[in-house]
Amino acid sequence: MTRKEILEFINKNPVFFLATQDSEQPRVRGMMVVKADEKGILFSTGKPKDLFKQLTANPLVELCFYSAKENKQIRISGKVELVEDLEVKKNVVEKFPFLKAVVEKAGYDVLAPFCLSKGKALVWTRELNLAPKEYIDF
Repeated sequence: MTRKEILEFINKNPVFFLATQDSEQPRVRGMMVVKADEKGILFSTGKPKDLFKQLTANPLVELCFYSAKENKQIRISGKVELVEDLEVKKNVVEKFPFLKAVVEKAGYDVLAPFCLSKGKALVWTRELNLAPKEYIDF
């Protein structure tokens, strides 16, 4: 798969699982993509949350996207970066309207969008289950 094909897959399957590290304990949670394009994969959390603390302490993550219809999984590992751009934060609220009340109460500074702009991707299907792993530069 190419980076473009991976981005298309992500945009069709925007729910993913995000793996982080909390001290020496792994943590995984379901997340939703804000957007995925040539700049990378953007997702958001809140600065008061444990996820924010984990990502700022150790920005190395793995994202796992899955399509039951295609029976395909794509895992992408890399380093995320905090995005403090106000326009990006406004886009987050536009995509997830439930955050409007949060921003009205606490301001845009409470939002913490992160971007994974490059990393290594691994595609899995049942057919590839026992094949040697082929990593794709993302």
